[in-house]
Amino acid sequence: MDAALIALTDRGVRFTFLGEPFCSRQKIQNEDIVDVDFNKIEITDADVEPLLALPNLEGISFWETGVSDRAIELIAQLPQLTRLNLCGTLVTDASVSTLVAMALNYIDVADTQLTPRGVQSLRAGLPNAEILS
Repeated sequence: MDAALIALTDRGVRFTFLGEPFCSRQKIQNEDIVDVDFNKIEITDADVEPLLALPNLEGISFWETGVSDRAIELIAQLPQLTRLNLCGTLVTDASVSTLVAMALNYIDVADTQLTPRGVQSLRAGLPNAEILS
């Protein structure tokens, strides 16, 4: 786990990883991190950038954080991402096309800035995904 990711853990971010039992953050390989939980932590879109160093990241929860459409642009670069919780974020309809282009099979967009039309477009674009709104 690199210094930027360790700094996020110091702020309360939780990581789920594969491999040997936890002994120190420095020994966790970025490739082993598969899930990140930012729930109710004060973060900005810039705090999301260190996640780009996690090639096997499958799930992210941004529940009740300050992330917006810029964060979605960043995480769209994560090829393994399939689960996303955006509940209570500032994400808008501007992110729908980016979200549809991702290989998501689960997304929670309740209490976001998405309009009913945006949610409808998301459902149409991700017909096999579980979408909570």
